[in-house]
Amino acid sequence: MFPSNCKAVLRALDGAIIEYGQVNVSLNEKYAEFSSQFVPLLNIDTEAKIVCLEDTTETHVITGKVYLSSKNLLRIVDIKCSLMPGAENALEIPTYLNAKIYKPIVKTGLFSKKKIIHKWDNCVVISLSLNKISIRASRIMCEYEDHLKMSLGLPVFSIDTQLELKLAQNGLMFGKNSRYTYSITKISDKAKAELAEFIKHGSLELIQYLQ
Repeated sequence: MFPSNCKAVLRALDGAIIEYGQVNVSLNEKYAEFSSQFVPLLNIDTEAKIVCLEDTTETHVITGKVYLSSKNLLRIVDIKCSLMPGAENALEIPTYLNAKIYKPIVKTGLFSKKKIIHKWDNCVVISLSLNKISIRASRIMCEYEDHLKMSLGLPVFSIDTQLELKLAQNGLMFGKNSRYTYSITKISDKAKAELAEFIKHGSLELIQYLQ
């Protein structure tokens, strides 16, 4: 997702690290607020640079004019934002994509004996990263199996592609559907490259009005 609230580093325009902290970003109002236990005072109307972090990966560079500078808070306005090279390896983007999952179904046979079968069922992919995928789907019997196969095609992949998944977070109920988060455990090199390109393109779309 776009890091509207994330760890960040305040840098000098030459790239030197000034301070680590937290940044809150408003895409609509085009401002960013950097906070820390100690923020060096900067002159009003001078340019400042804030770099967003996802774990230890630098993902976005935000620049703008200093509007407010205090010992704990720096606010910059009229911001511009660019994507760092390789940011797609760490970012997650929101999506709404139709896919299919090969899910376990419990059938009760003679003498109430339970049997697990599998069938393809529809789901919606609601977020994607290189390592994780979140979906909305009718109930999945995670207590019987924590692995799934998924089939996903355009616009992420050039052809229908199967992914192997492992449950990372159990379902949260929303009406008839639940939200599940899975780790991607098996994906071909070609598919991974296409997924990275899709995440990069989606991340650039999110900041298109700040470039």
